[in-house]
Amino acid sequence: MFRIEYPHLDMRKIADSGQIFRFNIYEDEFSLVAGDKLLFIKEDGDGYILSCSEEEFNDFWLDYFDLRLDYKEYEKNIPKSDLFLINATEYSYGIRILNQDKWEMLISFIISQRKSIPAIKSSVEKLSKVYGKKIDMKVPDFIKNIDPDTEFYSFPTPEALANASIDELNACSLGYRSPYIEATAKAVFRKDIELEALTKLNDTELLAALMSLKGVGIKVANCVALFGYHRIAAFPIDVWIKRMIDEHYDGKFPLELYEGYAGVIQQYIFYYGRESVKHSSN
Repeated sequence: MFRIEYPHLDMRKIADSGQIFRFNIYEDEFSLVAGDKLLFIKEDGDGYILSCSEEEFNDFWLDYFDLRLDYKEYEKNIPKSDLFLINATEYSYGIRILNQDKWEMLISFIISQRKSIPAIKSSVEKLSKVYGKKIDMKVPDFIKNIDPDTEFYSFPTPEALANASIDELNACSLGYRSPYIEATAKAVFRKDIELEALTKLNDTELLAALMSLKGVGIKVANCVALFGYHRIAAFPIDVWIKRMIDEHYDGKFPLELYEGYAGVIQQYIFYYGRESVKHSSN
């Protein structure tokens, strides 16, 4: 066990921010699967108790949660006249851009097309249960809200998905995305495209390389760039972002004000916009 306390870190908001699909909330506790790693988290005042050791936290989770960066710096250029973005930033305080696995983000965001977040999470979980490996870790004693018999599975490897048939993938509620998953998995497994090597490309080249894959358009490519490659200049536009831009910026968001970190601002807009609509409909 290891306790952390950082400014601008809200696990609950991050888990519900649309950038991660294997981060689940159980009242004041959380489970998080990242690749083949499993982390349990419990709220503890202004901090969190983690199931990992201090060494594992420093080796992996510190950078995973992007805790070396001061996110207040990203808010300096917001005009005082932009009340919507000021409110969005305040409401979204604690959200960070996670450093997630490139392969997992690629497949997850191919799945995300025309799906709600709960539906995406369900499909990713089914895929992991069928093609991933069971993680050999028990629910720790300090976690009280998660059934101790709950099983967790690693995210499938490219090889595992490359060897799956379309019919088998369809059983994971992937629908028309199944051929995209199959083709992308085979391309990555055969090394037709090497995801790690793409880190050397600039942002424009990275998006082009990602869009060479079947089923990857500009929105999915931007999501993978932002959440898998930590290219925080990327600005994915989905239905929520488009709706907010149309409502509050007459269809044109001033990206030039946030050059180099527009993706952080995008997350604030996405979270605030989605939560506002969700609460107004209740």
